[in-house]
Amino acid sequence: MFVEAFNTLIENKDYFIDKWRLEDRDVLKKYKVGQFIKIIENAERLEEFDIYLYYKVIEKMTVYQGNKIIVNLLDGNEVEVVIE
Repeated sequence: MFVEAFNTLIENKDYFIDKWRLEDRDVLKKYKVGQFIKIIENAERLEEFDIYLYYKVIEKMTVYQGNKIIVNLLDGNEVEVVIE
């Protein structure tokens, strides 16, 4: 699920980078957003799980009954992943 969520970030990186740059945040959030931008600016789609990258971007994953998982990123955004 992490690979799918991260690839969603990469596919929409222009949207996320613009959003992060426009948001007014406190100093800690601005620092975290700067880290996120550095990570995804030049990143490419993942083919396999990367534990180090996982710990850099994921806050938590919430599994719901059925086939839905909400991936919470450390910047405060959420990505919904549906298991098929």
